[in-house]
Amino acid sequence: MKLTQASALVLLCGLLLGAAYSHAAAAPPWMKLDASRGSDYAWAVKVKPGGGRVGRVTGESGPCVLVATMWRSGPLEQHRSRYRECGSGQALSDAGPPLVATGMRPAGSRSGEMSVVGMISAPAVRRVRITFGGGVEETIQMQSIASAQARRLGLGRFRYAAFAIRGVWCAERLVSLGAANRVLWDSGLDGYRCGAGGAPHFMPRAAG
Repeated sequence: MKLTQASALVLLCGLLLGAAYSHAAAAPPWMKLDASRGSDYAWAVKVKPGGGRVGRVTGESGPCVLVATMWRSGPLEQHRSRYRECGSGQALSDAGPPLVATGMRPAGSRSGEMSVVGMISAPAVRRVRITFGGGVEETIQMQSIASAQARRLGLGRFRYAAFAIRGVWCAERLVSLGAANRVLWDSGLDGYRCGAGGAPHFMPRAAG
């Protein structure tokens, strides 16, 4: 049977749509770690397995952290922002850095500027010590995830933190702490960059 040009185009569109639908159906779902809602804003931190070469790290499939924010600047003005950060399959190792994603609500919103931070780490990491500009330090507790949930997600066990603060969250140093405050990983001073330099990221370490 000879296909007309129009019939061939319809068939091609059908095949492309079918492939896209199959890919979407096979994609793992996002699992919500934490969320909050106010009168004019909402945020959520979610996690799922990545798809290999996504985010700033290439390699085998690893975890992805998503920070989603919504805010209103007027009765009929609603804005949304989604920031995703993904890591390789080694992203949840004890000796590696935590995977951090941040989202912002701008100062122009009615409730003012706000930062939302999502962070996941290896299960051995109990706390993360954060150093801000001027030497101010804060230590956050990493929450555990149920092993059954982690298995269903396909990521293995991990710990996480999710929180929102007023203003800009910009760390200069991150240190992962295990049991008895043992240091598992240290970015070093100025080893973590955020702000005007683009998306937050860890600086590459010198060899040796």
